[in-house]
Amino acid sequence: MTASSSDTPVQIYRAGDRAPQLTPTLTAIYSSVYAEPPYFWGKEHAELFAERFAAQRRAPGFDLVIASVDGDVVGYAFGVTLQPDTPWWRTVTTPVDTDLVTERPGRTFALVELLVSRSWRRRGIATRLHDRLLDGRPEERATLTVLPEAEAAQHAYRAWGWRRVAQKSNPLPGAPIFDVMIKPLRDAA
Repeated sequence: MTASSSDTPVQIYRAGDRAPQLTPTLTAIYSSVYAEPPYFWGKEHAELFAERFAAQRRAPGFDLVIASVDGDVVGYAFGVTLQPDTPWWRTVTTPVDTDLVTERPGRTFALVELLVSRSWRRRGIATRLHDRLLDGRPEERATLTVLPEAEAAQHAYRAWGWRRVAQKSNPLPGAPIFDVMIKPLRDAA
């Protein structure tokens, strides 16, 4: 039986308390996934990920969900609660209603990353990670960014109830434009 055998059980669990120890593993998966098309991101992006993750794991509302097989991490998803002073909406490049980009305490959960190693894709792991991460969130809505060219991700997010509301640039030099998507998590108060 190979490590990626279809009958190998995949465990999905919350691991926010283990985030510091998992950083090297998560960075390696990040580097591998984003080296693929349509991204072709290099070492500098992986280093930036590790740097940002160190701050994100301390942010309000941080949550991390891991997919593992026999103790090896094969995927993960994490996010944070956006704060009223968040820079998340500052680089929106499309006209939007002011209310959409106005944060108040507890309004929006940002799904920052959702990644599955190549050999473990198309097994429903991403769906399980997504659902576990968002399950029970107290925020009204969730947001994420995704490249327009990332067709598999775009398709999955639409199937999971996300809708595109805008586009934004990334603050990195030469970074591409991303679609901004929103998903309601509960009825607005």
